Amino acid sequence: MIPERPFDLAGHPFLREVYESRARVLVVRKASQVGASEYLITYGLHGADQRGATVLYLFPTDTHVSDFSAARLGPALEASPYLAQVVEEGGPPAVKGTGGRRRGADRVTLKRVRDRFVYFRGAQVGKDGSAPQLKSIDADVLILDEVDEMDSRAPEIALKRLGHSRIAEERWVSTPSYPGMGIEGAWERSDQREWHVRCGHCGHWQALTIDHVVTEWDSLQRPTRWNGQRPDRSKPDLSGRDRAANVPYEDRAWAACERCGGKVDRLGRGEWVATWPGRDVVGFHPTKLHSPRVELIDIVRALQTTDETRRKECYNQDLGLPYVPRGGQLTGAILDKCRREYGHGVLPAKQGTVMGVDVGKVLHGVIRARTEDGSMQVWAGEVDSFEELGRMCRRYNVQRLVIDALPETRKARELQQVLGEGVVWLAYYVSQRIGTKRAEPIQWDNDNGVVNLDRTRSLDRMLSRFYEGVATLPGDAREIPGYYEHMTGPVRVIEDGPGGERVARYVCQGADHLFHAENYAMVAGEAPEAGRGFVFAY
Repeated sequence: MIPERPFDLAGHPFLREVYESRARVLVVRKASQVGASEYLITYGLHGADQRGATVLYLFPTDTHVSDFSAARLGPALEASPYLAQVVEEGGPPAVKGTGGRRRGADRVTLKRVRDRFVYFRGAQVGKDGSAPQLKSIDADVLILDEVDEMDSRAPEIALKRLGHSRIAEERWVSTPSYPGMGIEGAWERSDQREWHVRCGHCGHWQALTIDHVVTEWDSLQRPTRWNGQRPDRSKPDLSGRDRAANVPYEDRAWAACERCGGKVDRLGRGEWVATWPGRDVVGFHPTKLHSPRVELIDIVRALQTTDETRRKECYNQDLGLPYVPRGGQLTGAILDKCRREYGHGVLPAKQGTVMGVDVGKVLHGVIRARTEDGSMQVWAGEVDSFEELGRMCRRYNVQRLVIDALPETRKARELQQVLGEGVVWLAYYVSQRIGTKRAEPIQWDNDNGVVNLDRTRSLDRMLSRFYEGVATLPGDAREIPGYYEHMTGPVRVIEDGPGGERVARYVCQGADHLFHAENYAMVAGEAPEAGRGFVFAY
């Protein structure tokens, strides 16, 4: 909002229905710079002014609160003489000795609208799970701005502040990041409305995607052909010239109708269509494919890079979609291809196995046996105690066990003593900066019975076993409690490390214990010869 400029939706017609929605829970999974922040300001102030609602407006951090107040909220109040009259700085009485001025913190984090308040708070959560800045706020409306940048615990804490309200409305808004994280969880529960536009040639209505623009991709998922591309890109297009610069036209890009192939007016009249009509949660997905301020060729060019960080930004910020780095996540389809016609069961006594165990509230384990072309999963699931784990090792003739060293180091050491030399190895994930990594991601410390693992690289190796189909699963693998959920949750991402270097890591907001147990089992299969038993690599 800019002072002296009337508010309108001329450049954002897809926001009209968002403004008009009266849904109790509304989700906006969005690209950046599509007008969502202005909507949230309007919604929050309107709720306090016209509906008598106390509003809790949550940002990722306190710094975001300060920036928002200076860059967004201040100009919005300046743009409206009406709001300037009804909105006051802060809420508590002026501090004694300040000449009636409000405290600086109150000016930023609290606005009084008539007899109601709008609280602006950061979503920081302490190590103990507490968020004291959210205490003592009984809210009617909760606004979560940029959910994917928040501490994942914050939304649940904030939702409790609506417990005594008859209004109890929620607004979830964010650019997405990765599948299964942040705004994606809320979007999956919504009716998932997409903006449909009409083809002026055949009348077909459709929701535009990047595939309406790009027609061919290379093996690295970069656009190689798109609508509007020059036939011979080695020569300038002399059929027309840029009016301002009087230079040959560069590449253009436009969206084609999925039915007739004609050019679609992406900025023309449109309508929201729900993918799952009837759901109580309303979801909108505005993207830059419908923004008049964005040229489609810029999106195409952004996708031509092999830089994973830049590709992620394009998917998130331009297309409003979560990004899965190439080769960075297992899927149910990949796991299904690993299924074979066998079941879990005890192997003959002479058949040795290896086991991986991840330690949490309970123990999660995977047992594998060698096959001619890899390994077969003999068992996967939960173990109640270290004593039961020891009995399972004998029952399945486990020759190598790699177990998470933390947090139960003492019990893991005791198991190491019980099962004998060279059988149990304590695993530690280590983080190594680029340029200092050793040749192998698995480093064995024979003297201490420890194996140090480069977390990302060892997980990369484990995933490759499933991509290649050499780590097989029983035919009824989908019936293993939690297995598919744990295996498909982690996502490989590439981000800036603490020193500014780009690093890859696996992130997961859900359960992933069996994912790590599979990794430890893979590592156990590559253990060096020591004591009794054998080693196999798969």
